[in-house]
Amino acid sequence: MKTVTIVIQNAPYKKGNKAWHALRFAGAALVEDMNVQLHLLDEGVEVGRKNQDVPEGMVNLEELLAELIECGLVVRACGMSLNDCALDEEAMIDGIECGSMKALAGWVKESDQVMVF
Repeated sequence: MKTVTIVIQNAPYKKGNKAWHALRFAGAALVEDMNVQLHLLDEGVEVGRKNQDVPEGMVNLEELLAELIECGLVVRACGMSLNDCALDEEAMIDGIECGSMKALAGWVKESDQVMVF
């Protein structure tokens, strides 16, 4: 089974909608029976925050991410990025673990594909 690691560095609901596209790909990869690992980095940790303020006409990424976690998506948020964005683990969607660059390096080493959004 192939393993893909996805890194989201962009805050949700921004121009270009990179976080949305990353989650769409994660869902598609899960449907294709791939192991999917998602690392939230920099402003990307905001994708995993509870109680998001969803702009009108946009997909609720909090709900989407929670559904993907239920379907087997493994998610980590960079501890340093959480600190930089003044978030703690309790502010995050259930199922998101605190991660590190060392943990990300381990995922990258084991992955068949790495994608950065």
